[in-house]
Order: sequence, then C-alpha cells, then structure tokens
Amino acid sequence: MITLSFHFPAGRYHATPWGYHVNEGLVEWPPCPWRILRALIASGYGKLQWREIPPLFLSLVQQMSEAFPVYSLPAVSMAHSRHYMPLDSGKTTLVLDTWLNVEGPLQVQWPVSLSIEEQSLLQSLVSPLNYLGRSESWVEAEVSFEEKPLRANCYPYNPDQVRNAQKEELVNLLIPQMEENYTQWRKEQFPLPEEGKQTVAKEKARRKLEALYPRTVLDAMQWDTAQWKGSGWNLPPGSQWVQYRRLVGCLDSASTLQRKNDSKNSVDLFLLSLSTPSGSLSALPTVARTLPQAELLHKALVSKADRWKQGFAPPELTGLDETGKPLEGHSHTHIFPMDLDQDGHLDHVLLWAPRGFSAEASHAILSVRKTWTKGGSGDIHVAIAGHAKLNHLSEIPEPLRPWLGKGTQWSSMTPFVPPRYLKKTGKNSLEGQILAELSLRNFPVPLHVEVKQVPDSRDLPESQRSLFRHFIRRRGRGGVAPPQDAGFFVRLVFGEDVQGPMCLGYGSHFGMGVMRCEK
Repeated sequence: MITLSFHFPAGRYHATPWGYHVNEGLVEWPPCPWRILRALIASGYGKLQWREIPPLFLSLVQQMSEAFPVYSLPAVSMAHSRHYMPLDSGKTTLVLDTWLNVEGPLQVQWPVSLSIEEQSLLQSLVSPLNYLGRSESWVEAEVSFEEKPLRANCYPYNPDQVRNAQKEELVNLLIPQMEENYTQWRKEQFPLPEEGKQTVAKEKARRKLEALYPRTVLDAMQWDTAQWKGSGWNLPPGSQWVQYRRLVGCLDSASTLQRKNDSKNSVDLFLLSLSTPSGSLSALPTVARTLPQAELLHKALVSKADRWKQGFAPPELTGLDETGKPLEGHSHTHIFPMDLDQDGHLDHVLLWAPRGFSAEASHAILSVRKTWTKGGSGDIHVAIAGHAKLNHLSEIPEPLRPWLGKGTQWSSMTPFVPPRYLKKTGKNSLEGQILAELSLRNFPVPLHVEVKQVPDSRDLPESQRSLFRHFIRRRGRGGVAPPQDAGFFVRLVFGEDVQGPMCLGYGSHFGMGVMRCEK
C-alpha cells in the first residue's frame, strides 16, 4: 500500500475546487488525487531536475490512477479574509481569500503494491514537497509502504452500500482516467480518413483538432489551467469526477474549533527578506539599528496576531501566557536582523521560536508585509524567504551557517550587554553572567571565555570596533533599559560541537548578544 501523510506547519490549507472561481469562497477538501499527482510531477521537474518524464514514473502514475484512494481527514474549520483591491478606475473590488484551519495530519492511501525501484522514486518525489494546493499551503510530506489499512473517514461512494444521509455527504473529487480508457476515447475522436477522400486541408484541420487532445493522461496532467481552458475544456482532459463520502459538517466555521499548537509538526524558523520600494540597498537600515528594527517588526507581528485572535496574541510572540505572566526560559520568539551580503545594511530577518510557531503565530508572520525605519524615506517591504524546522534541516544553508551552524568556537556578532549590574567577582561578574546565560539556555560550560571591552579593545580590527561602537543597545519601545549601557565582544571555545542559534544577555530576543559560529 501507498500512504502519503501531509503535515501543515502553518495549520492552513488553501486550494480552489476544480470548476470554481477563487472568489467563490470554497476550498477543495480533501485534496483530490489529480492535484496530488500533479504535485508529484512538479516535484520531479523542480527538485529532481527532470527534463522529461521517466518511464518508471509513468508506471507509477498508471497504478495510482487505477485505484481510488481513501482518506483519513483531520479536524478542519473554514475561515476567510476580505480584501478590497484597488482598480485602475479608482474604485475597489471585493476579493475573498478562503482557507481551512487544519488540526492534524492528512493521510491518503492507495491500495497499490510497488516495486523497490518505484518505492524509491516515490520517496524521492514526496520528501521535497513543501506545499500542496496554493503556494502558501505549506506541507511536510512523508510516504509509507506498510500493509496496514488506514482508518478512513472519506472513501469512494458505493451505490450498493446504504448511506446515512444525516452523517455523511457526497463530494466530487477529480481523479485521473485509466490510461487504456483515455486512449480508446481519444482514438474515437480522430477516426481514420476514408480512402481517396483525404486532402491536405482536411489533414491540416485534423492535426489542429488533435492538438487539443493530450496524447496521454500524464501529458494532460502537465497542462496548466490556461492551456486546457483555452482549448475549450471545462475540466482537464483525461480526468473524471468520482463521488466520495465524507462526514456532514466537517467544514465548520472558524469559531467552532479551538486552535492547538502542534509543536511536533510546527516550524520553528522563518526567514524574511527586506527591501525598499526603490530597490536601493543603501536605503535599508544599518546593522547598528539591529535592536530597534527587531522591536518594530515584533510590534507588527503582535498587532497582526491580535487582529486574528481578537485581542490575544500567541505566547510565542509575546512571551506572556494567557494571564499575562512571563513565560519561563527562552522558548518564545527570537528576532535576528541579518546582513547576509555584508554591506553594513540589514537585508533579512531570522525568526526563531524553540517551542515552534503555532498556526496563529505563523498566520501573523505571513500577514506582515511592511515595517519601517527611523529616518527612512518610505516603508520597508517584508516577504517570506523560507521556513523550516531546525532539527529537520539535513544541511544548513551556507549564508545561515554563522547563526545556525554547529561548532566549537563562537564569537560575538552583535554586542553582549550584561543583563545585571556588573561586579568584579562572583556570579555577577562579566564571566559569571556569561556562564549563567549559557546554563540557562542549556549550553555546555565552555573551556575558554574571552571578553573584550568595545571600543577600548585595541586588538580587535578597527572595522569591528567601529561597528560595535555605534550599535544601539537600549530598548526604546516599552522595554526595560539595561542595568549598564555597555557592549562587549565575547569569544567562546567549547570542548564539543554546539548547535546554534546562540544569543546571550540583555536584548537577546531582539538581536543583541548574537554569537557567530566560527568553526
């Protein structure tokens, strides 16, 4: 058997049903087999660098097309937002964005047995999948070949079975036709010409008509919507409607379900890119404004979450529980403004929440489109550059290795600001506070701690001293000021590799005290 499991890290699923307009406020649920197989084809072209469909995949699709799958559907609730988009005439038009809030994994099972080669191919196609439906429907997908029947709650309709109309409803899903049926139907559309009556004009017209019919079902799956609609089809050629049973009322309104934070499946990293309307990199805020820029973005995130949750932002964004009490430890969101191109200006922001981002927090992050900077000439555009779960990354992208890498030597990327008044000796000494911060964040005790006063440390490069000298080290948006407004350069050497991110001291959730993995 083939069992595909889809986890939704952001807790949302977007997909417009076939034959409907996006503004009709409907969501296809469950995802039809036609959509899932097209996603596998896209994965082959995009991730495996196919130039043409391999014969092994053709065999795989034919087997999956001959069997109707069953589904194990999680609890979902329907929600939507309304946008009034401006028109050239100066008026506005109402646009609906409808999605499902998904409470758990979606499982789809085909009663098909594959060869070892076909299983390996399917595994290589499923693993890289990162969305299903619209591009904002993020998924983490996996496949299993165990001969264990799924506890299905959505399955093909059998007219011979009695249906409980009070508990079950029928829904149409788009499924590929069997290849032999499609081939026979296609031949019937193009009868052979009669003897002696064929002309060049007739043959040309016949070939033009034949171009409107894909050669195979697999070819039909690769046609985009504009292509088959432009050819006069009201559904993709090679597809068919099949009725499925699902529970009545499974698409309730958003207010009827309590959202949960599934930390097992939620992402804990978001990478945001920053840009200006003019495209000028020099118009972006300087690295010295790391702390205030993190605070401004944090304010925008909490504001977006408040609007969706009607006054209560998720704790991983605020650092407060439902009673307003601060969370223990450092499990809530860290905001790390970044200068990836090393030009002295902030061009990206890394969001990290050790406890993972809930659906509400992910929704807020997806909703933020802009921030600003003091003295700037306009808004700063914010876009999603990527998302991941840290312990699921097989390899850290090279630009992010200073923040997320694993190594024994770490040094300050932004100034370490002591969280308590400094003493000459004891636990409140400079080294004592560093060790306490490491222990609080579950890092091992370092073999060596080196601390340099900035800008007085003459053995640091002038560029680094100048950079540290101008960093803003005091929170200015309702945060408590540091006991002493002083920044230090820290270098740590461990006896074993430690995994980033590593940030220590005052303002560590807003980009201060961030350590760089050297090696």
